[in-house]
Amino acid sequence: MVTDAPIPMRTDATILLAQWLSPAFPVGAFAYSSGLESAVAGGLTVDGLQDWLADFLVHGTGRSDAILIRAAAETDNAAEVDEVARAFCASRERLLETESIGRAFCLQLANVWNLPVANLSYPVALGQGLRALDLPVDLAIQMYLHAYVSNMIAAAQRLMPLGHTNGQRILTDLTPLCAEVAEETKGLGCDDITSQCFAADIAAMQHEVLSPRIFRT
Repeated sequence: MVTDAPIPMRTDATILLAQWLSPAFPVGAFAYSSGLESAVAGGLTVDGLQDWLADFLVHGTGRSDAILIRAAAETDNAAEVDEVARAFCASRERLLETESIGRAFCLQLANVWNLPVANLSYPVALGQGLRALDLPVDLAIQMYLHAYVSNMIAAAQRLMPLGHTNGQRILTDLTPLCAEVAEETKGLGCDDITSQCFAADIAAMQHEVLSPRIFRT
């Protein structure tokens, strides 16, 4: 992929990744709960939240997205990886989430960094951005998963009596797991994608008819 953007130094790369994966980056991630809202409506409590998020990282979307980011960072054929990413969305709302956030992420890459990407799902868009600017993939995956969990905790704080301090404790406890998933997915490709988070997938499906609700997914 050809770009006019300068190749960042390693320190600058870390700062750039922090910018891309910050809650302030305008992709609208705050509007999505990945089915957490319906899980809470179905009885998920504060006591079960950390285990729910850990399973999400190790056995579900977290692991799958890590593999997709790696695959997208290693190929010029982003469309092929993107087809796989969309095919593995287990519900209409999961597809909506990755498409909408990915579209917004692509728009920022194009408008700010002059990267010719468009209409890619979120993990594929990130992988292509890493490839274009030669950014560290392992670090990016850790930060992506950390940002994902952080966003889910923020969603949980609007859905259940989870205080800020306890939310930060959960995020701190799960941070090493983000690094483990990044490490364990080294060398894996799209053929290695699986999901065993059936409860999370069902919750995402149930959210389509949940009423009232405050999140899009």
